[in-house]
Amino acid sequence: MAVLADRYGFVLAGLSAEETRTRGASAARETTMANRWAKVDICLFDPAQPVSSPSKALKALVRAGIPADLRPNMWLLLSGGAARKAAAPPRHYAALLRRAASAQHTGAVDAAELGAELTRAFGTHPILSSVKGMRAVLRLLEAFQLQCASKGGLGRGMACIAAFMLVVMGIEREEDAFWTLVGLVEDRLPHSCVLQNTKGPGVEQRVLDALLTKRCPKAMAQLARTETPLEEVTASWFHSLFCTALPSETTARIWDVLLLEGPKILFRVGLALFKTNEPALLGTKLSGQVGRCLKWRIARCYDADALLKVAFSGIGSLPMAVIKRARADYEGIVQEQQDEHRRRLQAVLSSPRTKKAAAEGDSPTSSEAGGSPAHLSTIYEESEESLEPFSATSFLRVLRPLQSIIG
Repeated sequence: MAVLADRYGFVLAGLSAEETRTRGASAARETTMANRWAKVDICLFDPAQPVSSPSKALKALVRAGIPADLRPNMWLLLSGGAARKAAAPPRHYAALLRRAASAQHTGAVDAAELGAELTRAFGTHPILSSVKGMRAVLRLLEAFQLQCASKGGLGRGMACIAAFMLVVMGIEREEDAFWTLVGLVEDRLPHSCVLQNTKGPGVEQRVLDALLTKRCPKAMAQLARTETPLEEVTASWFHSLFCTALPSETTARIWDVLLLEGPKILFRVGLALFKTNEPALLGTKLSGQVGRCLKWRIARCYDADALLKVAFSGIGSLPMAVIKRARADYEGIVQEQQDEHRRRLQAVLSSPRTKKAAAEGDSPTSSEAGGSPAHLSTIYEESEESLEPFSATSFLRVLRPLQSIIG
């Protein structure tokens, strides 16, 4: 029996009759949108100029959805990637790949770790589980590291963002996917949520918490009653820009708007997801079920039109000034928490017990972690580089040697 998959190759498991009808209606609406987009002359967009002040007409058109066949070209234009590509030296991407393959580059991405990360996020996707696809994602990430070296290393979720970008734009358009990725991070997410060495994800999470408390008080009260941490549901939203939380076709619709209008859409979608799922959330009483129920419903949100209608018409005004003020309020708090984390880690690594274990070299846990107790000397440096590890694999590599010491 053939496996049912969406247009981007992601498996659709156990669709209900209602979900099947929803997807069919969405496909029909896309045909209508394709007719509207057929009247748009894409050649009128200057690839050397980023779209910095979109008109109301363009916003309305993009919010209604970019047809899948036009999406690669439009993402490249809307992200500012086309302008960056036009301004770069000829064959710049190829030059970055040569540097990544040479001894000049010491921050190489671990291929095995990347494979594990993508398998956890996307399962056996036909492109991402193939050698060709894995190598393409690896090249994207290493070139991105070199291009954006001053921005910090790869944050948790960056591999998933690059992989999803490649799937949507097409593996044959790897260089365009690279420039779109650069434009997304540098031009559309200036308060970056996806890089290491930034407070971005923690700050954005707290801003969302504050917005939900004000806009969805019943849902937040339910989370409090059932002792369900908000982060249990929303942690991946800012790290991976929803690509590991929502169906791929819905995520692509959100990215359409994100690449044109910037990060405010992430908050609007977050609020809309809670708003639309509030009745089900209030009907779930057990603490262990609330987070699972909400994540399951979000993972099956196939009606992108309904979600975006709530995001733009159902939650009221959300000026960017409000988000900026909230960010400023929380940045200091997040910085203090990060500083405290470093102080505690330094205290553990400086304790006599830690030094003794490192000197004796007989910790059984260290061999499981893939290195000797001498590896303890690098733990602080790794954690100092990023409090948001590249993946769970990286986190465990740091944690396991500590477990034998702190019990």
